[in-house]
Amino acid sequence: MELLYGYSPIKAAIMQGKREIYGLYCQGGFMGDEPRGELSDIIKMAKGQLLPIKEVMKSDMTDAVYGANHQGILLKVGRLDATRVRDLGPLVNGRYTLDLTTGVVELEPRRKFPLLVCLDGIQDERNMGSIIRSALFFGADGILLCGKDACRPSPIVSKTSSGAMECLPIYKAAEPPKVLAKARENGWSVVCTTVKEGDLGETNPLDRISKLNSPTILVLGSEGSGVNHAIRNLSDINVHIPARSDIPSYIDSLNVGVAAGVILSALKFIGE
Repeated sequence: MELLYGYSPIKAAIMQGKREIYGLYCQGGFMGDEPRGELSDIIKMAKGQLLPIKEVMKSDMTDAVYGANHQGILLKVGRLDATRVRDLGPLVNGRYTLDLTTGVVELEPRRKFPLLVCLDGIQDERNMGSIIRSALFFGADGILLCGKDACRPSPIVSKTSSGAMECLPIYKAAEPPKVLAKARENGWSVVCTTVKEGDLGETNPLDRISKLNSPTILVLGSEGSGVNHAIRNLSDINVHIPARSDIPSYIDSLNVGVAAGVILSALKFIGE
């Protein structure tokens, strides 16, 4: 079990129903006779689901989330673990399949073609939260986690994503190169992000990328080493964000959370 904090993640968790929920904790004095605004909405939803609601001292709440800004509200929930994916199926008649350890599911993409955002070894929880928020906003169908040291979908990630983590499917690949290679056989394209002077060979400025015409996996590399070599070798398109002016040599790229938003906003599919 763990504690979600902040209005947006808690509201999203209750509405989406993806987690086990054990109870709502409100800061003493916040509820009053007629709680207002978002807190009132959350309390109504909690009561509607017959969740236990308890008032707690602010200091106890702050200690429980290690000093994070909890906005006077906590939700006790089960962990949200990524679902392991074994295969990404082809797009057929506007639908595609995912072979998960929980079974095969058939899905309809949110955009013209399916779009998954693959996070290869992302270790910073706030970067991950930022990426998930952008992915949801720009119509991605899910997040694919790769790398042994990658962070998990934690309460910090949920808070940073403003609750987007509770809405977007989170998958995990035990053998990323194998999963991506099979996906390419099924008609998926792999787009890897790079820096301009990388070691990936040809890399294309983002503003010169043609519209995509297939299901797509956008791969974002770790903050330190970028996309790992086994995945790089599977890339169909390498893309970088060009700087608009001269910059110091020691600043060669954007923060991965910022870069994700820029790239996702620019990627277009044929027919959109």
